[in-house]
Amino acid sequence: MPQIGIFIDALQGSIPASFREKISDYVKKLPGIAFCIEEENLASSEALNRMGKRLEAGGLDGVVIMGGSPKLYEASFQKLRHPLPFNPYLFAVANIREQALWMMVEEEAALERAKTIISKTIRAVSNSKPIETQSLPLKPEVLILGGGVTGISIAQELAKSGLHIFLLEKGNHLGGKALELHKFYNRPLEVQKWMDEKISEVKNNPQITLFTHTELKRLDGHLGRFQAKIQGPDRTETVLSVSAIVVATGYAAKRETKGIYSHKRVTVFPEMEKLLSETKGPSLLWDGKKVEMVTYFLDGVNEDIKVDSINAVKQALLLQEAFQCQVAILCKDMKVAADGMERLYRKAREKGVLFFKYEEPPKLSIVNGQIQVDVRDTAAIQKKEQWPVSILSDLVVVGEAFVPAPETESLSGLLKIHLGNRGFLMEDNPQLLRVRSNRRGIFVAGACRFPQEVSESLIEARAAAQEVMALLSKGTYIYDLAVAEVDPKKCAVCYTCPRLCPHSAITVEKYGERNVYIISGTSQETKWGAAKVDPASCYGCGICVAECPAKAITLRHLTDEQIYAQMGLME
Repeated sequence: MPQIGIFIDALQGSIPASFREKISDYVKKLPGIAFCIEEENLASSEALNRMGKRLEAGGLDGVVIMGGSPKLYEASFQKLRHPLPFNPYLFAVANIREQALWMMVEEEAALERAKTIISKTIRAVSNSKPIETQSLPLKPEVLILGGGVTGISIAQELAKSGLHIFLLEKGNHLGGKALELHKFYNRPLEVQKWMDEKISEVKNNPQITLFTHTELKRLDGHLGRFQAKIQGPDRTETVLSVSAIVVATGYAAKRETKGIYSHKRVTVFPEMEKLLSETKGPSLLWDGKKVEMVTYFLDGVNEDIKVDSINAVKQALLLQEAFQCQVAILCKDMKVAADGMERLYRKAREKGVLFFKYEEPPKLSIVNGQIQVDVRDTAAIQKKEQWPVSILSDLVVVGEAFVPAPETESLSGLLKIHLGNRGFLMEDNPQLLRVRSNRRGIFVAGACRFPQEVSESLIEARAAAQEVMALLSKGTYIYDLAVAEVDPKKCAVCYTCPRLCPHSAITVEKYGERNVYIISGTSQETKWGAAKVDPASCYGCGICVAECPAKAITLRHLTDEQIYAQMGLME
């Protein structure tokens, strides 16, 4: 019979002495109990030292802590990092405080509930087995997809730490969408000069191998063993063996060209940025005529993205200060949630930039070769004060729709990472860190995840670089085997588990013995393939266990026997 050690935690008196005494008397009468010890605060370092000395004596098959929430002890053990001489998967916590004592009004009722919790926990521990750890060697090599400002910045950060970087860019040159900018909104540098310096550093860095006009064609393997097949400009293929992958492929922009939006006096932000950078005289000319009134129409597209708001305020100030143009900005909401944007917005108002809020989209019409913009200003709270406004403009600037890059969907299939509702990569990621993907070892950063301003992309690039360095810095990845496991003799090769696995940790390989399903016309010696779980990639979520029609998959840290034992269905 398994020998179980019991520690009862008083939790600094929050479990009364009388209640602990009754629990202790009940536990000592149970079979297979090696000892029952009371502690005042088991989450303290002194109590952990005493526990460690008691466990060193050996002779135990499991340990049960009776006290509060399991999270309390997990957080304490991780914080104190006390090396207990016992396999962590032979520990269990019976939460008799929150789930019994604090739930029931009468102490006797709480005691009966606590006894039920304790008996189930002891049965579960008695059926537990130790689970060990393994290590996976990691080469200091990383593949970065995308040569825009995010990919370049990540490559620079990782190269400083001694990692070797393979930087892939599908176009002929580096820089991406950042090259469409002339000035930053929050720093005095010129974008082109700043980008030229970064590109030069990347090209001259011996730690970075640059591939231009190159695409990813196939990806096999998992964390630490990725095999990436790439195709260059002359259609030659190369296989790169890397430990981690960062996706920073950016986004695309789509311009509306129907109706009045095709008029020569309607333009978009990149064209306006180029005009401002190329005009050196005191006046701004468009189609050979002087521009005196410019209207920005925001939130027609990209309603929840702040890039257009930032560029509109920045360009408005340049227009007024350098060319003495009058500027009006029409928006549903002015988005100033970026570093320094509130100051820039106040400055624009002080300089005379006009801001109008609308609910119904403005109407654009052509009047004597100019664009007339009619809008009802809803900035006033009282509806009776909301007046219609007509603005006769020499130039109207509208936003382009930000859409996923053309290769995003196919790249998602190659990498087996998730797409958001709008087609961007991992744009809605509440369960994982912002730059992590659903696959261990693959990271997503920059505008391929969600369109953003350059300074935000730089912050995300540093975050991605830090995640990669934290993963690869030790040279090995240590993981425990508390993961799903396939019995190849039962596997029907139905492909249910590879299709359902949210982390792409399951593949089908020709390694298993013949499974229990027989197909008419085949010999008895035929060996079938079987699903295989990569333990370094598995998160132990159990979806495959629940869905396997052949019941060929189990969780090593939560077997059917443990569940049945907790339910009292087996002795």
